[in-house]
Amino acid sequence: MKTILISFITIAVLTCSCNDRSQKQSSSQKTEDSTQRVQTNNLNGQWNIENIVVNDSLCVHPSEENPSRSSYIIFDNGIYSIMTDCNHIQGTYSLKGDSIVMHDGMSTEMACENMLIEDLLKKAIPDIRTVDFVNDSVMRLNSETLAYIILSRLKEPLK
Repeated sequence: MKTILISFITIAVLTCSCNDRSQKQSSSQKTEDSTQRVQTNNLNGQWNIENIVVNDSLCVHPSEENPSRSSYIIFDNGIYSIMTDCNHIQGTYSLKGDSIVMHDGMSTEMACENMLIEDLLKKAIPDIRTVDFVNDSVMRLNSETLAYIILSRLKEPLK
């Protein structure tokens, strides 16, 4: 009788612990999904390119390089579009938590007088791996190397 009682108690404890573990995993998954949605919502929109840094000696401030023309990135649910002072670059991105991968896309290839902004973007983008939000209006895209891109949210999209 004691053996049967101990067996039932053991089975009950194991069953409860399995259910508790799956509930914790389900709760954890909901939190991750929620975080991803929040970050995607924060990321979506039009961002002015403030600074592109490839290494200690190679960087550019687009507004100083060509003050008459804005350079910006639009993130829209898995698609990014970049307008430089010369060409247009478009591709897809994957976002999970603070990790981002900007996949190769297509680009117009007009020859322009000054292509520094575009050249530095093409060097930095393939290595971008994380995104940090400084606040609601400033974001930093970080790479595995020294490269990074500083963006500021545009309140009213450019046309």
